[in-house]
Amino acid sequence: MSSILLYLGLLIVGGFLSYKGWIHKNLSAKIDKLQLACLFALLFVMGMRIGMNDRVLEAFAQIGLHAVLYAIFTVAGSVFMVHILLKFFGKRKEAN
Repeated sequence: MSSILLYLGLLIVGGFLSYKGWIHKNLSAKIDKLQLACLFALLFVMGMRIGMNDRVLEAFAQIGLHAVLYAIFTVAGSVFMVHILLKFFGKRKEAN
């Protein structure tokens, strides 16, 4: 629990320093690269842990099928909603 509070505190301090403009742009660019490297390291470690889990590998076909169905319905739903919203709001914009 204390490590979570430490991370939260660091996040708040960093947000405050950035909001006040006290972080130099060169440092900000270096921090961006560090964040990207940490994100890749996190994804790599998560992938390794998932890959070493036998239960996940056994259920991979079922998980894959659910992922494909979820992706298809998400894309189809998004396209449908954009189509409906463009029909509803698009005409008003074209009329102006």
